[in-house]
Amino acid sequence: MTRSLSGAALSAVLGLSLAGCASSAKLPPAYQPPRPPAVKAVKEGITKAAAEAKLTGPLEISAVRHSDHGPGSYFLCLRQRDPSVGRRTSYSVFFEGDSYNGIQSSVISEACEAEPWAPLD
Repeated sequence: MTRSLSGAALSAVLGLSLAGCASSAKLPPAYQPPRPPAVKAVKEGITKAAAEAKLTGPLEISAVRHSDHGPGSYFLCLRQRDPSVGRRTSYSVFFEGDSYNGIQSSVISEACEAEPWAPLD
């Protein structure tokens, strides 16, 4: 009888020891959903993007929208307001929070051509 009692006691001690180790392990950070960029970050990102795309003159942008593809969780469309050449090329400017993540030519799924455009001041 004492042998089975000491076995149960040993099992309980080992179980508590292992449980103590598990609770001291570092847990991953809590999930933070992506958030849209702040106005200041958008302006800074557009400046960088326009320089990378070598856009000159007045610019137009669309509203910031959520993205399910590309190098960021949010994007906006960018183009020259009055291009010297015939066709306007639209670009997608990507952000992850307040970080500018890059520019690329817009694709059909981003629907930049159908967006309402506003002049960039």
